[in-house]
Amino acid sequence: MQEIKNNKETHLVNMDALRAIAVIGVVAHHTKAVTGFSIPFIGDYGGLLGVELFFIISGFLITESACRSNLRKYVIHRLFRIFPAYWFTYLLLGIPAGIFLKADQDWWAFFLNLVNLQQLSPKALIAYDVLHVTWTLTVELIWYFIAPLFILGKARWALWWLAASLVISTCWSFFAAQGYFNAWFADGFASLQNPADPGQVGIIINNAFPAQMFFFIFGGCIYFYKDFFFRINETVINATIIALLLLIGVYQGKLPSPIFLTGIGLGALMIKVLRAPPTKDKILPRIGKISYSIYLVHFPIIIFFAQKFSGSLGNISIALGYLTIFIVSNVVYELIEKKFIAIGRKLS
Repeated sequence: MQEIKNNKETHLVNMDALRAIAVIGVVAHHTKAVTGFSIPFIGDYGGLLGVELFFIISGFLITESACRSNLRKYVIHRLFRIFPAYWFTYLLLGIPAGIFLKADQDWWAFFLNLVNLQQLSPKALIAYDVLHVTWTLTVELIWYFIAPLFILGKARWALWWLAASLVISTCWSFFAAQGYFNAWFADGFASLQNPADPGQVGIIINNAFPAQMFFFIFGGCIYFYKDFFFRINETVINATIIALLLLIGVYQGKLPSPIFLTGIGLGALMIKVLRAPPTKDKILPRIGKISYSIYLVHFPIIIFFAQKFSGSLGNISIALGYLTIFIVSNVVYELIEKKFIAIGRKLS
């Protein structure tokens, strides 16, 4: 009984620490993009690796949730986990930003943002995404729809799913990099007032769900085969992390992105963290606990402090921005996210 309790404690606390690593990477990358201030390594690669780590974590946890819940309970948990905090932050920041006051108001584009399908429409994502990061929520939502199908065969079919996702994600990344899918979105990009830049095109096409599918399925496979993965030799795990994550600069930019290699490295990192003793650190698990709220609010806050205070305060404005992100995220988590998660559990 004590061993089961300890395993559960490790799972929860160390998973929160992993979430913290992911969101810190994303915040560091966006800080560099907005201000030019860069923390070595994560300033360059934290956005890519942080998002992919979130997807692998989601693959693991959503597979676990779907296996343990009936469909009704699963759907209610997902709805109350994702949407209340998102709607709150989106409208809180969107109303002052004028999402209801556009000269060419497009209610369909606005609606797609409300239901987290904004990445499917260039206008919805580029003109109405005031949080600047919500393309990943579309990718996540598609995974939520697929997960109940993924678990039908349990571990028997998981490796077939993994092989299929490897082919799908690799092919999508390769052909997207060559521009093969651009015509599918041509009308959507043409509807924009200003031409989309290459980064915006990449977010919508190159980073679509098919390109990310491998990360979710790999996370799910780690859950199904955790007894195998958690017994892998520590030297092999460390070598994988070094070769595929710390040396990412060797192949990043030379291969289509996203690429499954980073997923394998991040999977090794997750295995290493989850099988370690429960962390005694208090800060990382707390950051991980509020990581979704941090993810939602961080980009607008970074932009605000950069525009208003960077000239007079320099890098101090970045520190003030981080403090504000932490405070606001805790408020959103305690008042919105946490309460609606509890409501979802009661309703299910």
